[in-house]
Amino acid sequence: MASFEQPGETETTPSAAARMLEVAAVTADRLVADAEEEAESVLATARAAADEIAEASRNESARVLGRLVDEKAELEAHIATLHQMEAEQRSQMRSHLTEHLALLDATMFEPPTVTD
Repeated sequence: MASFEQPGETETTPSAAARMLEVAAVTADRLVADAEEEAESVLATARAAADEIAEASRNESARVLGRLVDEKAELEAHIATLHQMEAEQRSQMRSHLTEHLALLDATMFEPPTVTD
């Protein structure tokens, strides 16, 4: 078994074992502290990345919603124009048909009689 004794020291085996246990405990404590610190760092990085992704999603959502609102307004304006065109076409059609009916009424003539 290797000993951590310095030349000239005369430690007994139980005290060497105690010293080795003490060194192992210190090393374990340091490794646990390092692992906890690394875990906190990883967690902080993950939270920051999640916040960044959430913010990007909110921005994209607002941008898309704004674009949809604009598109809706354009479509509503186009629909209003189409309704106006429809009303004008109906009015013109009604006027045209009324004119033709009046012409028919004015030019009505007696049907020819058949002579035998």
